[in-house]
Parts: sequence; structure tokens; C-alpha cells
Amino acid sequence: MIIALVMAGGKGLRLKSDIEKPLYPINDKPLINYVLNNINESKLIEKTVVAVSPNAPKTKDYLINDLNFSKFDKSFYGNDKKDFYLDTLGNGYVEDLSNILETFEKKSKEDILIFVNADLPLVNGEILDEILTHYLNQDKPALSTSVPVEIFEEYGVNYSYEFNGKVPSGINILRSENVVQEEELLIISRYELIFNVNTIDIAILTNKFL
Repeated sequence: MIIALVMAGGKGLRLKSDIEKPLYPINDKPLINYVLNNINESKLIEKTVVAVSPNAPKTKDYLINDLNFSKFDKSFYGNDKKDFYLDTLGNGYVEDLSNILETFEKKSKEDILIFVNADLPLVNGEILDEILTHYLNQDKPALSTSVPVEIFEEYGVNYSYEFNGKVPSGINILRSENVVQEEELLIISRYELIFNVNTIDIAILTNKFL
């Protein structure tokens, strides 16, 4: 099964807002709504799981009460419902990632998990399917995606980290096993991947593009 795993349990400190980052309004709509709508456009993704944590309690409430998400439990594999949330401890990205993989591993080691940060509102279903198709046509268990720094410079978007002229995009694919996985690197020159809304300046730019 191909599952979108939306990481929405971080503290979002760089945004410097009293509003939890997944709920931060972009054109009067919560940021996470764009991400979830884009995932729903995918032709390959079968279910969506949003990872929440004590760092963002209002986001969890929003998923349950406004979007009708169900808790990830033993019924996940046994029904037609597509949207679930999964509690994590919120101790950090790496720790939460390990916890998520461990949780899925107990159910199945055959799932494909595409991790999407909750601050990427422009990454549509077509791009997600492009990344997944590349993954399915290679033989490594993991895939990471990066964007050339030139794309960031062209659009005037700042980045906090680069390696060999490439910036991680916030979208990665792993098998549902809590082990070190050999990965393929996909370089993708799409401006939609550079608008991760983690500062007010990028939020303003994203508003313009939307």
C-alpha cells in the first residue's frame, strides 16, 4: 500500500506565530488543507496519515472535529476510510520518524510511505506521483528528493541548508521498516518544492503564488 505520511507535529518556531503552523492561514485557508487536498489529487496514494504531537494540539483537534480524521489503529488496513491521524511524542523529526516506522512495521513491512511536510502547499498530486513513479522504477528501499539552489535563488526564497548545491525538499519515501535504508537521490527542478512555509516571508511569497 502507498501511504502519504504528513509530518504535522513540529513546533514551527521559525514561523514566529501564535497559530500552530499546520493551521497557519494562507489565503484564509489552513496550510495543512492545501497539503491534504494535493495528496487527494494523487492517483497513486491510497491512504493519508497525519502525524500529530503534543506540540500542536489544535491541529489534532482540527483533524478530528473539522476534517473527520480517524485515529490510526488496527482498523487502518481493514476499511475503506482514507484519512487518519497518528499520535507521536513530538521529540523531534528523527525521533518521531523512528516511532512512525516502528508503528507501521508492526502492521506490515510492505508499505511504501511517502513523507510530506505539512508546510508544502504547492506540491500537487502530479508532482507527488512523479516522485512515486521514479521511486517505483528503481530498486532501492528509500528515496530522498532535493532541489537545485538555483531554483531558490531564481524565486528569491531563502534556504537553511544545502549540500553540493542541492537543498532537501521535505519529501522522502521509505519502506515501513524501522531500519537504515539505502536510498536513491532524486534531483527535481520544480519551484513548487521550494515554498516550505516556515517563515513569514515565505508565507507572503506563497500567498502570491496561490
